[in-house]
Amino acid sequence: KKLRDSNNSLFEEALFAPTIPDYQLVRKIGGGAYGQVWMALSVTGAYRAVKIVAREDFRFEKTFEREFEGIKHFEPISRAHSGLVDVLHVGRSFEENFYYYVMELADDRGAVPGVFDPYTYEPRTLRSDMLASGPINVTESIHIGTALAESLHYLHARGLSHRDVKPSNVIFVDGEPKLADIGLVAESGQQTFVGTEGFVPPEGPGTAKADIYSLGMVLYELTTGKDRLDFPELPYDLEVSAADRQDWHALNGIICRCCT
Repeated sequence: KKLRDSNNSLFEEALFAPTIPDYQLVRKIGGGAYGQVWMALSVTGAYRAVKIVAREDFRFEKTFEREFEGIKHFEPISRAHSGLVDVLHVGRSFEENFYYYVMELADDRGAVPGVFDPYTYEPRTLRSDMLASGPINVTESIHIGTALAESLHYLHARGLSHRDVKPSNVIFVDGEPKLADIGLVAESGQQTFVGTEGFVPPEGPGTAKADIYSLGMVLYELTTGKDRLDFPELPYDLEVSAADRQDWHALNGIICRCCT
């Protein structure tokens, strides 16, 4: 059966979707080199995000198993901090050779927080906000930056690093920013090269310092509207109100310290 939106365009073919106990996979809403993310409906009628990670995505069995152990470790930690996306359940299919984890769903860009339309749903991320409105004002940037810094501090204090902090991996749940794509969270010092060009420091990911560098680049894009590869250039037409000028200079100083 195929789902259709209001314009009768076809969504992802759900007929051949993997089987996840107690969830109906509605349609694919994201994906990359390491897994696919689906919008799913639970038996209780709640919409969730389900990430499915297949063994075939990895060259080595030990890498697949290591990532599975990482998400098992992260599951209880995720729910203890408001700035991390909640992992609600972790499971595995030995028959189809994949593991999965169920998460809270990001707000729908086209609806009020907590309301989801499966036919038109688009996750609200920091990236989508920036594309829609350009640079974010100083007050909101400080709020977002503080929330992300506190989330990273929580991870780092537990010997973990995120490894892929970037705008598209910051989602909004009930209007508040949260670090997402936590499938790459690992014990600090794990140097396997993951992440996204420009957000990863030259020495590579896998440390608290590398995450802080990534956060700085996120804030650079957030406040200037420029690409992180342009750092430390500032827009020639950047406008900051007199009331915000002191805060902006302080925030820019923090960004420079993070990224050097």
